[in-house]
Amino acid sequence: MSKATKKILLYALSVLALIAFAMWLRYASRHIFHSPAVSHLRSGIYVFLFSAWCYSLWLRIVQTQVRHYLLAISVLMVLWILLRSIKFSIENTDAERWLWYFYYFPMLFIPMLSVFVSRSLGKGEDFRLPRWTKLLYLPTLLLLLLVLTNDLHQQVFSFPSGVLSDRAYRYESGYFFVLGWEALCAGFALLSMVKNCRILRSRRIRWLPLVPLALSLAYAYAYVKKVHWVWVLAGDMTVSQCLIFASILECCIQCGLIQSNLGYDELFEATSLPVQITDPAFCSQYVSAAMQGALPQSELRQMQQDTVHLGDDTLLKRHKLRRGWVFW
Repeated sequence: MSKATKKILLYALSVLALIAFAMWLRYASRHIFHSPAVSHLRSGIYVFLFSAWCYSLWLRIVQTQVRHYLLAISVLMVLWILLRSIKFSIENTDAERWLWYFYYFPMLFIPMLSVFVSRSLGKGEDFRLPRWTKLLYLPTLLLLLLVLTNDLHQQVFSFPSGVLSDRAYRYESGYFFVLGWEALCAGFALLSMVKNCRILRSRRIRWLPLVPLALSLAYAYAYVKKVHWVWVLAGDMTVSQCLIFASILECCIQCGLIQSNLGYDELFEATSLPVQITDPAFCSQYVSAAMQGALPQSELRQMQQDTVHLGDDTLLKRHKLRRGWVFW
């Protein structure tokens, strides 16, 4: 097992441990502690996880446009968690209902932005999305407007008791239009990534992201049908959907469907070029076998120019990275 694989497994286990702890806090806040502080702690854990994932996307994703869309998706997830946290920390029926309606801002735009991600993969830095993709904003905004004006027509949610509250409601036809558009965008984005994948090593596992996608659809159906065990284990739809959708995108990154700064260990073992990557303090992080040992940190610090003569037939070159340097 390579060093990079061990690091990925360590991160994954840490994330799963935090999620399990947050799920226990949800149970504890209802049956043991009965304190708002427990709910706030649970929300803080999820905000931390999605913020950390957002930061990791900024570090790992190479293509600028893809990185921007993925960062927007992760920010929307953090916003969704914050809206949910505020909603459950106040006691005003009207404010709760409006915060509930605003859930659909990230719920609608996350799948749409995923389509933009899928259409940007494998393109150059100067690539811009074709004009037809801007048409996706129209149904997304119209469906969002349909939800936000639900008090006027009740075609998304209806309230049999006459009290406009998310504590007692029924799903109407408009809700299924919203759900269908979300599923259509998410499915199109993922299938587009799989279809256009050109990385041979990912051919066997490139269908892996379909697993969390299927889980997301099954969860949404079970949630709507109010299946008891689903509500007991994963009754927080906001958190569940964010985690599932983030896992879909992370599977795409790990499978190579979304290109990222991964696999340096394997690359540096295979390349015949003498290359070394350091952190901003010039501490060596990766050294290719052809380099025959890492260049001393003190020597790298003393470089005043991007090209230095080491001998009659040898030049040492460097280039600034976002978080370090590359020397060859």
